Amino acid sequence: MAIDRSSIVADKHEIETLQRLYAKATDTIGIASPEKIQEGRDIYHRIYTDDVEIRTANTGAEEELRAVGPDAWVDVVYGALKDYTGTQHLIGTQLTEVNGDEGSMESYLNAWHKNPDETVFYFLGTYISKVRRYDDGWKIYEMVLRRDTSGIVQMH
Repeated sequence: MAIDRSSIVADKHEIETLQRLYAKATDTIGIASPEKIQEGRDIYHRIYTDDVEIRTANTGAEEELRAVGPDAWVDVVYGALKDYTGTQHLIGTQLTEVNGDEGSMESYLNAWHKNPDETVFYFLGTYISKVRRYDDGWKIYEMVLRRDTSGIVQMH
């Protein structure tokens, strides 16, 4: 049986776009106006299942962040970003596997968060996601944000 490589490439592109949309939604929520929070929420509903399980790992925090469902994750993201004066989440290398209607993806993250004192908190991590194909396309049903390193940069 021949493998339909073009279908696999199309599936991988759609899956990888989910994490890129996540970055856009997260930065949009970080703007913290009611309209922008809603815009980010709408994107989260597009890319996640209604019962998505999301958590952080290896952050050094006493308690890792956890949420079930896109709306709960909006609350977590808003709480984490509301005190910054700007953010940018950059998605780098993405490694995607597809097996029929199931898939997995690792996406490298480089996130910058500007503090009011003009320092920048940077966070380098990896999103580890599980995805599934639904009637309306691929969606993330489980995601872990793993911290690989982080620190503060003094801006001049």
